[in-house]
Amino acid sequence: MGGSAVNITSESEFTRYINGSKLTVVDFTATWCGPCKAVAPRFEALAGKFPNCNFIKVDVDDQKAISTAHGVRAMPTFMLFKNGKKLDEVVGADIAKVERLVNTHAAGSSGFPSSGGRTLSGAGPSSATSATRGIPSVAIPNIFSNLTPMQQQYAFIAGMLVLFWYLAK
Repeated sequence: MGGSAVNITSESEFTRYINGSKLTVVDFTATWCGPCKAVAPRFEALAGKFPNCNFIKVDVDDQKAISTAHGVRAMPTFMLFKNGKKLDEVVGADIAKVERLVNTHAAGSSGFPSSGGRTLSGAGPSSATSATRGIPSVAIPNIFSNLTPMQQQYAFIAGMLVLFWYLAK
């Protein structure tokens, strides 16, 4: 793509990007949104940092059908897609989290080296498990990624209640 985010002008263009084999990072934004304006330069910088990924912007007012279809309720909302599948979502202006997710999901993309780099031990990635704990080096799926923020809060509260009940025994 060349290092800059593309403004989406149609549903077909959006669909073409998210159904592609490259990781696509979507910024659901609005012209009136202050936090959106604040993170826009950093989103553009990410596009330059990850040239093997697609970075696209969807104005929720211009493309209401797209934002409604994907359940966008707050701006900015960032979603990561690959091969038509939604991989992750970040609601709010947490661009650092977006970058971490791009790093995680882009690692498996074609166009990124599958080996190389260094670990804390100084060795390259010579095995598929962590050198210290024997934990497989695979991405753990976020089972809560399809929940709304409110549902995530309820799940957290329910988990804490179960934990406290267990510890109180």
